[in-house]
Amino acid sequence: MSTASATAETGRHLPGSSTFASLSEPDYRWYFAGNIAFFMGMQMQFVLRGYLAFDLTNSASSLGLIALAISLPTLLVAPIAGVVADRVNKKYLLIGTQVVAAMASVVVTVLILGGWIQFWHLFAISLVTGAVFAINMPARSALVPLLVPQHKLMNAISLQMGGANFTRIAAPAMAGLLIAPLGPGWVYLITTGLFSLAVVSEFHLPKHGLKAASRGTNFFQEFREGLSYVRTNQLIGIMIATSLLIPLFGFPVQQMLPVFAEEVFNRGPSGLGLMAAMAGLGGLMGAIVSANMDSQPWKGRLMFFGGTTMGIFLFCFAVAPSFWLALACLSGAGIGQMLFMSTNNTVIQAKVPSELRGRVNSLLMMSFGVMPLGVLPLTAAADSVGAPTTVAFSSAILLVLMVSVFMLVRPLRQLKVEALGRTDLSPSQAAALVAEGKITQEEANRLSGVEARALH
Repeated sequence: MSTASATAETGRHLPGSSTFASLSEPDYRWYFAGNIAFFMGMQMQFVLRGYLAFDLTNSASSLGLIALAISLPTLLVAPIAGVVADRVNKKYLLIGTQVVAAMASVVVTVLILGGWIQFWHLFAISLVTGAVFAINMPARSALVPLLVPQHKLMNAISLQMGGANFTRIAAPAMAGLLIAPLGPGWVYLITTGLFSLAVVSEFHLPKHGLKAASRGTNFFQEFREGLSYVRTNQLIGIMIATSLLIPLFGFPVQQMLPVFAEEVFNRGPSGLGLMAAMAGLGGLMGAIVSANMDSQPWKGRLMFFGGTTMGIFLFCFAVAPSFWLALACLSGAGIGQMLFMSTNNTVIQAKVPSELRGRVNSLLMMSFGVMPLGVLPLTAAADSVGAPTTVAFSSAILLVLMVSVFMLVRPLRQLKVEALGRTDLSPSQAAALVAEGKITQEEANRLSGVEARALH
């Protein structure tokens, strides 16, 4: 049996429904495992940083400053990281950045256990973590279309995001429950181990097909090429611009969860972990729905439904009279957020040429760099008028803007993307067979659906 036939046969006989179709691809399974470990560490640190910042300062504004430290490198580093992701092997870029993340975790662990930790230490290490995230994520996102056949792309992206949202359930709960008996220092050490597991997993990614073919252009030419593509492609530009609404008005709520846990609901670290976990549960449910939406062509409608659902439930969270109702609202907001983000990401990955994905993903990542523009004023407002009033106002703005954008921008409202045709091989599988001399480049392009401009 040929490699192509074996691959197709494996996919047909994978146990379970089409929800998990992409896990029939061995390369994607290793990627998925590393993705889970990486985001487990990141999400646990999200809770730990918030807990430490609020514990050290007793101020909601400190949470905004930590968000600034995480997000600022995204604006500065992401454009450069996108070019790098398109020029180097993405496998080794992921490994290198995650080694740095593990080393940063060790530094924080030592500072906490030694009793030396101060807020400025946390701020400085958060800058490093933000830079790692900004370099890691464009390559991580650009990898997915290379590891699965094209007809499994939306499923693979949804599972990737679903796995990340699973960590938003497990990791915050784990961190919140472990802080009291172990202390934040030892919990930080656990995140070091998780980053190390991600590195081990990603050593199993393929060697071929994860780097765009060189065209002899220099770094700055490729940087300008990425900007030019987004500027001249109206739909991609609109989708990136629309994605700004989530970090501006949605993500700041997550930054203020420690305030709700401590001052609104009086639930402490365990309550913080539970709230973050319920938001992740909603995201996981949204990802499962998205994973089965391959055949749904009306992507604009999916994004509109997801964005407005998120706005409505965040408003309900802000005014919820009880902790348990607030948890349900966070879950509903997570469903909407994931429907919007996974659909937006799938359309961009499907439409952008493979040799430009790193750069376009880096521009998409820059949208997270605008988060401080929302977090800083909202956390300052929370200190003045209270977190519930602030979140209610922010979510109302998100809802109004989301409705307005989709009503006024016709190409987005009527966005329709048909399912990609079935192929036998992923681009990385095809590239490996070419490198081994088993098939020609022309056969690889046909079997994988890759454009004539080959990967090597």
